Amino acid sequence: MDKISEITRRDIVDIIKNGFSVELDEEEYDSSSGEYITERTVIMPYSGRLDTLGFLSRLYDLKELPSHDSRCRTAYDDISCHLRWGDYEEECWFFEDERFNLRPGDGDGTLLRFMCEMLHPAVRNEKDPWKQYLQKFNSLLRVDGYELYPTQHISGRDVYGAREYVEPDRPLLPENLFSERYKDLIDYGHGQPVDHISNHVDYKAKKHICSVMTDFAEPILYRPNRYDNWTEKTDALNVAVNRLNEFMDIPVIDLRGAMFSPCPVSELLANYFTPFIFDVVEFQYDELSTGEKGPFQEAINAVFQKDNLSFRLTDRGLVEQLAKHEVLSPEIIILSEQIKEPGLKELFDLAVENHMQPNLQAHKEAVEKLWDVLERLKTYYTDLDKKKSTEKIVQSMSNGQDAYESLFNAEFKALTDIGNHFRIRHHETNRVDITDIRYYDYFFNRCLSLIALAIQYL
Repeated sequence: MDKISEITRRDIVDIIKNGFSVELDEEEYDSSSGEYITERTVIMPYSGRLDTLGFLSRLYDLKELPSHDSRCRTAYDDISCHLRWGDYEEECWFFEDERFNLRPGDGDGTLLRFMCEMLHPAVRNEKDPWKQYLQKFNSLLRVDGYELYPTQHISGRDVYGAREYVEPDRPLLPENLFSERYKDLIDYGHGQPVDHISNHVDYKAKKHICSVMTDFAEPILYRPNRYDNWTEKTDALNVAVNRLNEFMDIPVIDLRGAMFSPCPVSELLANYFTPFIFDVVEFQYDELSTGEKGPFQEAINAVFQKDNLSFRLTDRGLVEQLAKHEVLSPEIIILSEQIKEPGLKELFDLAVENHMQPNLQAHKEAVEKLWDVLERLKTYYTDLDKKKSTEKIVQSMSNGQDAYESLFNAEFKALTDIGNHFRIRHHETNRVDITDIRYYDYFFNRCLSLIALAIQYL
């Protein structure tokens, strides 16, 4: 795809090269100029803790790219020598080098990967202003229909990927609460509560979350009866708890005894069912003033990262699950560009788009669409019947090696059997239900691995 405009691309490259200016909340004295300033330049090296060669090697196989110097065999040797000799006059010379697909007209995929790699935990220096770079990149990219978002955690730190950006609607609480969105994984009305999505969040982590919630118990003047003029003093946390209890029709969380307990409110709240705590987080975000929403979101997400929890409070105020073990990489996403058959490409893009949304229904639809991709892939060679077309794909993939031909034939059959046995493409009563989002992710990643490999041989 080529959605990033020439203007946006130029702005992004300028930011990577030279940084950008941010307005200060109040004037600061600048000792170098002897004047008070109202803005400051934010800049960080694109390669973070790495050198240029190390950074580029994460994005490209430099030993396979050609050399521009007749004295060198590969791009790796070429770049190594010229860096050593100081021949590159411009710091970011590679934006003009056709080998790196970063020029206008080269598509969006490589530039998006470049920005994501700048923000990767193995690259970025945590002391650098990388979060400001993330916000600045997104402010530019969203205008052209993309955003960078956390796809997974490594050692409690976010790894970023790119996806198409859709302007978010204001969430319709309470119908859109955490416990409602993930209700297929939660059962709290029949005896002992069952939690198949946040059951790994232990008491210690819940205490950390609830401590943030009590820290942000912003005072609120509440008018209990719209026909009376008197108001009560309360706070955002208590209002959030009351809204949840009203929605549930029963007091699923009761903090009335907190004033008589020697324990902090956060410890009492942490004893409750985790999905209900996440519901209160979402209600509380909804109740907070505009100035408090951002710091509250940042503090909650800092706890999620510190305790290595696969959740994130989004800009919409929703606690969403993140994928932790992901096959879907930027390299696989841009494989879509190699698919020539329009119907197959559309299905593949739709499956990927759904899988990138962190909710059960979207992951369910992603798996269903991906199995449709698999079935359509089998008929890729339209001059052959389905069986012969599949055989031709397998023969291409196996490069004449019998062992791999047997392996890929078995995998095509196994995935077909999975689609028939589980409730993926067929919905008869004898199909096996899938009730855990992690099972959907397993099916998606397994099927995607085969499809991604096959696409490269079409």
